Amino acid sequence: MRFRRDIRCTLAALLWLVTGCTTNSYAPSSDAATRELKIKAGDEIRVITTRRERLTLEVTDVRGDRFIGVTAKPHPKELRPAGQTVEVPFDELAVLEVTRFEKGGAALATAAVLVTVSAFAVVLGTVPVLPPGP
Repeated sequence: MRFRRDIRCTLAALLWLVTGCTTNSYAPSSDAATRELKIKAGDEIRVITTRRERLTLEVTDVRGDRFIGVTAKPHPKELRPAGQTVEVPFDELAVLEVTRFEKGGAALATAAVLVTVSAFAVVLGTVPVLPPGP
């Protein structure tokens, strides 16, 4: 029984690792380059400003020249507490990191995990294999 529980825990951890979230870092060189990233309300971003301030925020609005959002739980080296409304002008961005959930990636990863789990179950004999037709 313990062996099966270990397998289930391992597979659950694997599934958790491949849930479809992606993080991309950018160093936008202009306002136009920043707009091309298509960041929208609901995205979580981490920024380093030209004044070397670090922020993690959930975007609530994107204006023509700035992001408006609410600070999230701060990472190390971030000085602002969670829950503050912040405006970050595009021309003050030194580094921008975007975290998004991608539905297609999540679906593909889930399918791969299910196929792998099924294959292991058959190989290990934990799932009865039915004999071919009558």
